[in-house]
Amino acid sequence: MEQCTLCDPARAPIIGESLSWQLVLSRNQNLLGNCFLVLRRHLEAVPQRTGCEWRELHEQMAPATEMLARAFEPDHFNYAFLQNLDRHVHLHVIPRYAAPRTFAGLTFEDRDYRAHYTVPAPAHHLTSEKYAALAVRLRQLLAEARAKR
Repeated sequence: MEQCTLCDPARAPIIGESLSWQLVLSRNQNLLGNCFLVLRRHLEAVPQRTGCEWRELHEQMAPATEMLARAFEPDHFNYAFLQNLDRHVHLHVIPRYAAPRTFAGLTFEDRDYRAHYTVPAPAHHLTSEKYAALAVRLRQLLAEARAKR
């Protein structure tokens, strides 16, 4: 097996953790708040997850969605197991926006809103400082969302 990038703890900021899943902030912020839930053990086939992992994924989706809703008020969400580049089981949580959003002085536009999502090239990478500020804000909102449950 090749080195799995999602098994590497240095891959990206972890926003939250549970027994089986980690909520990770995507390096590509082409859609503001783009993140994914990563299974904490290496597995490449979605149907092979255990019953506990399925239930826990369901439990983790709600606070992740609420976190993004409170942070940026997306107009819609997409959830996808894509696994094109990283075979490791992970669920993308993709906020979608009808109008531009601003964070840390940067404007983010969802040019494909209401259409099939395409990943624009080049990727939208934030500076280290703005990426860290986004991670801090989302961690706070995730903690608040979990506390309400």
